[in-house]
Amino acid sequence: MVDGGRPSNARDDGIQVLRRAAAALDEIATAPGRLRLVDLHSRLGLAKSTTRRLLVGLVEVGFAAVDDDGRIVLGERLLGLANADAAHITSAFRSTLERVAEATGETVDLSVYRGGQMLFIDQIESPHRLRAVSAIGGRFTLPDTANGKAALALFDDADVDQVLAALDAAEAERVRAEIRMVRTDRVAFDRDEHTDGISAAGIAGRAAGGNIVAISVPAPTERFNAHRDRIVAALHDALASPVWTSRSQI
Repeated sequence: MVDGGRPSNARDDGIQVLRRAAAALDEIATAPGRLRLVDLHSRLGLAKSTTRRLLVGLVEVGFAAVDDDGRIVLGERLLGLANADAAHITSAFRSTLERVAEATGETVDLSVYRGGQMLFIDQIESPHRLRAVSAIGGRFTLPDTANGKAALALFDDADVDQVLAALDAAEAERVRAEIRMVRTDRVAFDRDEHTDGISAAGIAGRAAGGNIVAISVPAPTERFNAHRDRIVAALHDALASPVWTSRSQI
């Protein structure tokens, strides 16, 4: 079959290269400055020569960089694009975060799915002296956080299984059961899972550009439990915001 004068297998080869590049960038983003070529080769499961060519290409276009010790980081060109994207998302969601913060009196976090983790890009801090605060630019895992589980609820089952593969069977099944509930109730919970003494609720959906974006409300567990219904109601209200483009599965 021919598409625009090019064989379909050439198009498929191009898609495969893009998928490999995306997978490589995901691995680099997950462990910035900690991977060398041999580590990337192992994680991707590709031939070392293929991984080397892929890395050289990413470096040439500014999507990756390698320091003097051979450690790989994301490139300045890609970081510039990511920062511009994050700034756009932050601006679009700011008023929604403010409404949630006003309704709950708690810290409200905004995060976006990047490289297999949730990247925190904005926050409104609670006025309480005892409050939960996460650093902007911090990355949180998916299976033990409210925003992460809310994001996982947007994945199809095969992708969820891939994320949960590192967990033991009982824990993975517990998280799967939670995700099934999130798909119905729209709100995910972290009950002292990620950080002892801190609980959270979160929602997620699609935003401009197809980004998976989450809003979460963390608080000291005792206060969270006392005001859980108010927090959940505020998050349900946030789901009605026009800033979301879709909240259906990927």
